[in-house]
Amino acid sequence: MSPTKTALALGTLVLLGACQSQPAGGDTPALLSGTEADQKELREKIRDALPADKPVLLADDALTRDSLLVIERAPPRDLSRPPINGRNLQRPETFRLLLNNQRCWLERLGDGKRWEMVEASCIPAPGR
Repeated sequence: MSPTKTALALGTLVLLGACQSQPAGGDTPALLSGTEADQKELREKIRDALPADKPVLLADDALTRDSLLVIERAPPRDLSRPPINGRNLQRPETFRLLLNNQRCWLERLGDGKRWEMVEASCIPAPGR
């Protein structure tokens, strides 16, 4: 086999192997342990991550069963501000909880921005 073909074959194998590897930096999907302090810090980080014009309602068990959190915008609930076309066409915000070097991070998937969860207790998500 010629050196060019050998290099091409090795390069292809390296690229295929990289597609199967873990994300750079050792990110692991995580869950919150479920304490009140965890939920309080999660609410604070979500408030920092989203526009301050509307309050955000989170379930008490948010990020305790799944490492993904999807937040949809609530439509107006009174007749003075009905939706123009009857539907909310804005995309929901999606967040992922990650462990990296024993530190817990909340990542917004839309732009990759991260907030460290300093007080929260995170555990690796099962099956990961």
